[in-house]
Amino acid sequence: MPTEQRKSARKPINTAGFLFAFDGHPIGPCQVKDVSAGGARLVHSIADEVPKEFFLSLSRNGRVRRRCQVAWRAKGDIGVRFIATHSE
Repeated sequence: MPTEQRKSARKPINTAGFLFAFDGHPIGPCQVKDVSAGGARLVHSIADEVPKEFFLSLSRNGRVRRRCQVAWRAKGDIGVRFIATHSE
């Protein structure tokens, strides 16, 4: 079995999220399966078509967002790492 390489432990949350392009254009809903300080595992119906970088919103109004970069894709799952913004 591979050795765990994450710096932070995953926390299962299994909650709804929403993806947005950098220009604010909605990409669509997703399921957030787990999250850590450094990233998350998402499920999206068209995971292969999600851009390399996007915003993930966990709030209903879309004001709370995390900038994400795709780390891996596998069978509808997307592993993302959170990217710090200048305001963080």
